[in-house]
Amino acid sequence: MIKEDSRLRNTLPLKAVEFLEHAAGAIERILPHVEVDPWNDGPWARAESVWESPKRTGIRARLSVGTGDTDSSRSFETIVRRRHVPVVCQAAGQTLDKREFDICKRVVLNVSRLMQTPASSWQSPFPGALSRAFDEYIVALHLNAHHGFQASLAPILASLHTISEQSYENKALTFGCVVEPKRASPESFQLFPREYLATKKYKALSDGNRTAYRVSSDGRMTALASLDRIDLRPLTGKHFYPEWAERMARASRFGRCGIALNRQGDILVLEEGSLRFTYRYGKWQYWNHRHLLNLLRDRAKAQRVPSKILGRVVSAIYRAALDVSFRRSGALFLILHNKKALREVVGTGDVIQHKDRSHIDRDFDAVLSKYKIQSLPRPVLVELASLDGAIVIANSGKLLAYGAVLNPRETDEAHGAKGSRTKAAINASYYGLAIKVSADGDITVYFEGREFIRM
Repeated sequence: MIKEDSRLRNTLPLKAVEFLEHAAGAIERILPHVEVDPWNDGPWARAESVWESPKRTGIRARLSVGTGDTDSSRSFETIVRRRHVPVVCQAAGQTLDKREFDICKRVVLNVSRLMQTPASSWQSPFPGALSRAFDEYIVALHLNAHHGFQASLAPILASLHTISEQSYENKALTFGCVVEPKRASPESFQLFPREYLATKKYKALSDGNRTAYRVSSDGRMTALASLDRIDLRPLTGKHFYPEWAERMARASRFGRCGIALNRQGDILVLEEGSLRFTYRYGKWQYWNHRHLLNLLRDRAKAQRVPSKILGRVVSAIYRAALDVSFRRSGALFLILHNKKALREVVGTGDVIQHKDRSHIDRDFDAVLSKYKIQSLPRPVLVELASLDGAIVIANSGKLLAYGAVLNPRETDEAHGAKGSRTKAAINASYYGLAIKVSADGDITVYFEGREFIRM
């Protein structure tokens, strides 16, 4: 970001330079489906973030170093765009949303504010701690502003990292809280989570699955509640979340924010019935479900399949991929473009109801054949996906194979790929859309031998 021969690199403390370059990268770390142009160095100007055009296809972001009255005061400017995906041609596919804009704005404003720190401060442990916590700080600021909460969510998020490293009766702790949009009554309890999470028994009382602490907008604990009692109304096809977090997803609607910690140490933030942010593998990520589904639908299009049906098929696979991802069980889905290619990808013994299958397999196939993938009960689809092998479906939703060994023709792109599931996904992606969920939770979509998107 800062050129090697830049005067700024020589005038700023080394730790300040390292922090600046790390913190500026928060945009792409938190927003995995955008790309940032190279930062251009220029004269000092006030930090800002503005839409590049009314179509909202780009954000012009500028951060500033210094206060503008010294020789070391400079500015850096970039354009943030939707990450290039070769198959997307619609203008809507390139549009950024208001949440992404707000995160970009908070990154540049807070980097600029911190880059006014006196030079002496960069010699203390402060820069290292700041770098490690910066992304989470931005996420907390964004969530507070979006929901209008008076109390900062940062202490809750920070406390969950501590809980994730602890156990209770030899089991990893899970945890959950629901932050309400209303203020507490004057006689309400202590501030949350200060005292409550200093004692192990209070950490173990909430599991984030069935129970959760209810917290007011101004940070007071108001109840330990059953998640079923907070909101019983069912979710719809417009909501996206891991299945185990369904109760928390229901509770997160109508201005509430649900925060859960699972046994793998993942932190999930749910809003309006959908997963919105996650902390996994040491990284915060914003989930833009609408954008991801648009990409998948665009790539899985078929002339003979109505767009409404295709949307349901893609949504069902997307939900199943989320479930498998957070279960850490691994899976491979293949949406074929043409059913006639099935025999080129799957052996006859794995094709549903083929005469070469055993009697018990054909009996079970007959039961499954009553469903299309979009109407198959969600837990059943996840269990099928967790079998060794792949799930192969037509883009109409018809289930063609499960637990199948894929044997497509070898391609150059698969050479050097690590793991049999990755190689199978790359080779199979010449016949359709291959969605691979690794055992560590990564979701990668391949098309025509190339990585299409990663979640």
